[in-house]
Amino acid sequence: MVIAAPRVTSALPVFARIYGKPCGACHTTFPQLNPEGEDFRVHAFHSLKPEVEPIRVGKGVDVPGTLPLALYFGFGEDVESKDLAGPHSTTQSLFNLEFLKILGGGEIGRHVAFMLDYELVETEFDEKKLVRDPPPYLAYLSAYGERWGWLGTLKAGWFELPLTVSPDIHRLSVRPYLIYGLNGCGLLGVAPRGRACEDLPVLGQEQIGADLSAVHPESGFAVSIGFTNGSNREPEEPASRDLYLHLTQSLGFARTGFLLFYSPDLIGHGVSDHALRVGPDLDVYSRRFRLLGQFLAGYESNPTGRGEALWYYGGFLEVDHRLTTTLSALARIDVAWTPRFDDRDRGGSTSVRRELWGLTGGMQWLIEDNLKLVAEVTYAEDHGLGPAQPENTWVATLRVVTAFWPLTPPLLSRLTAARGQTP
Repeated sequence: MVIAAPRVTSALPVFARIYGKPCGACHTTFPQLNPEGEDFRVHAFHSLKPEVEPIRVGKGVDVPGTLPLALYFGFGEDVESKDLAGPHSTTQSLFNLEFLKILGGGEIGRHVAFMLDYELVETEFDEKKLVRDPPPYLAYLSAYGERWGWLGTLKAGWFELPLTVSPDIHRLSVRPYLIYGLNGCGLLGVAPRGRACEDLPVLGQEQIGADLSAVHPESGFAVSIGFTNGSNREPEEPASRDLYLHLTQSLGFARTGFLLFYSPDLIGHGVSDHALRVGPDLDVYSRRFRLLGQFLAGYESNPTGRGEALWYYGGFLEVDHRLTTTLSALARIDVAWTPRFDDRDRGGSTSVRRELWGLTGGMQWLIEDNLKLVAEVTYAEDHGLGPAQPENTWVATLRVVTAFWPLTPPLLSRLTAARGQTP
């Protein structure tokens, strides 16, 4: 997230105008947060003194002193080449508007804040079509308070699961993390009765629910506990309410975490499939270098409706390096695998042993603090689902991403900054 006047103020345009802080105060390369940005978010956007005084609208209720909205969009070319088992291969390319979002955020009084990340349009690359007015990525209210050396935050609405490594909103790479998008349905290629694979919850999707977090700054210990509706961003009736617990411990600029995620039933519709996701994560940060990691073990008791349980495992390791103040590089390896799953002796027809892995590398150039060029390539292999399963895939992306206050787009912001004016 970035702003309209990069030489005067930077960051998400909303916060730039309110707090007058540069982009580097909260971000490495947007939208990735640095530790100061994480601290600002944990404090429900109350840890900085506003430069633009809030407007009092009632007793104990203030609103931002400037319109707290901005535009955020990315566009470019995606090329995908798949080599199928046998002599066949396919290649497709698409120049697309990847997303167009409205961003908003700010304080509402001394202890309450709001955050909005609403996507007006997004492109589904596989189907080459635009999706209009999908559910929000973020749309929540948060309240915070401090007592006995602890900082507590209560959040409700659409939000990202509180992992040490952001699975989506603050992810630096274009390609999503493999392990955060997996479930038994996708791994086995068998849709359960009454549900489609894409409707089942995954960790990488924003969820609807409530979260209670507590941080002890002196010791660096933090805990988040909450529940979600178990249907990703969709406001539909879920099979069950899902629960999670995430613990983290910070030591300087290193942070380790441990996730426990439980669903009493992923599927419903007469099929009981309780699920578990458990594993550690890691974030080691410096001004030029960052190491991100996650390992997860997943369990589902009945993914095909035949009473056969599935375990799967996987994770990623990512290195981000700032070559200069405007040029960053990233490299990542993703892996996931399952033991042999066979439900044929229970009346099913599935026998699968899945292995997936991928390598991602890329560069990101900050043309302006709120305007960047992204080049990224991923090579992936996928084995075990069947003879028609793609064995290897190349995906290349060239993209321009920007966010700005609509009245001051990036090129205009450069001109106003050169004249020494604050827009």
